[in-house]
Amino acid sequence: MVKSFIISASKANQLYWLGRYQERVYMTLHQFRKCYDQMIDGKPEDYQAFWDKLDVANCYSSNEDFTLGMLYDENNPSSILSALNRAMDNAILLREDIFTETLSYIELSISLMKKCKLENKVDITLLQYITDWSLAFWGSAEQRIYNSRILAIMMIGRHVEYLDMMMRYNYDFKRISLGYKMLKKYLKELPASVDSNIASQLDALLTEEAFDLSNDEYKQKLIKYINQMMRI
Repeated sequence: MVKSFIISASKANQLYWLGRYQERVYMTLHQFRKCYDQMIDGKPEDYQAFWDKLDVANCYSSNEDFTLGMLYDENNPSSILSALNRAMDNAILLREDIFTETLSYIELSISLMKKCKLENKVDITLLQYITDWSLAFWGSAEQRIYNSRILAIMMIGRHVEYLDMMMRYNYDFKRISLGYKMLKKYLKELPASVDSNIASQLDALLTEEAFDLSNDEYKQKLIKYINQMMRI
């Protein structure tokens, strides 16, 4: 019996958001560690910009509350544990498509985060394990998922999240343009799922001549378009 390669709309949505949440874990950890280092070594004005972007709900009033909250607060959708839980919600439904070995890296990360939460501590070495497992998740996915459309949808979610975060943190044109190039590579697998009008506007905006993330209107337009380009 030949297995169907048709992907339902609900499964496509789960794959896309699995990719986004798993990349959010990695990128949030990266930015959190920058902020954490500056909180230890610097003055509030040195790290406030990182804090403001990470804590979008403005939940925390002290360094300690912010540090523990951004790691473990399951009621804050911006926290790392929240992103892992949402990745897991999607991964469980996709176990047969992504395979147990791939899902296990999310399970390991959640288990370690909950252990640290119970101990109410920050251990940068342990956070490095979660960073490494985030990368291992993608390595496992690329090795084990043979349905190119399934992998492409996950990778589209990954690169949309990557670009969204890089734009919010004012990365340079070279990094963002390379990320956009990788996104377009995977979009070729699913041309019918792309809003061609938004894609063409992004192409026009993401040029070296037009690039200016210090211009808030330009920046917000980029973020809006990158999040609206996919019809998933």
